[in-house]
Amino acid sequence: MIKNVTVLALWMILSCVLPAAVSAGQPGTADKVFNRRFIEKVKLTMPYDQLVKIIGTEGTKVGEDKRFSPPAVSYHWNGERKSALDVKVAAGKVVDATVTSPKNKKIFLGK
Repeated sequence: MIKNVTVLALWMILSCVLPAAVSAGQPGTADKVFNRRFIEKVKLTMPYDQLVKIIGTEGTKVGEDKRFSPPAVSYHWNGERKSALDVKVAAGKVVDATVTSPKNKKIFLGK
C-alpha cells in the first residue's frame, strides 16, 4: 500500500514539473515576455552568447544572409503571451532585433 502511494505521488509531481522543464529548455522557446522593456536590454554589438544568457535558451536558426561577410544569421524565439523576438547576428554580435509584443506590435531595436 505504501509503495503504491509513493509511486502515485512521484508520478503526480513529475507530471507537473517535467512539461515546464522540457519546454523551457527548447531552443527558440523562452519563458520571457518580449516587449519594449525587453528590447531595451538588447544592444547593438551585444554578443549572441550574452543575449542567450538573458533569454535562457538559444534561438531557433531561421535564416542566413550570405550577402554579408561574415554571413548574418537570423534567430527566432517564441515568448510568453504570444510574444516573439527576431534577431540578426553577424560575427557573433547582434546587428538587428525586432520584438513582436503580446499586443502584436512590432518594436525595433533602437526605436
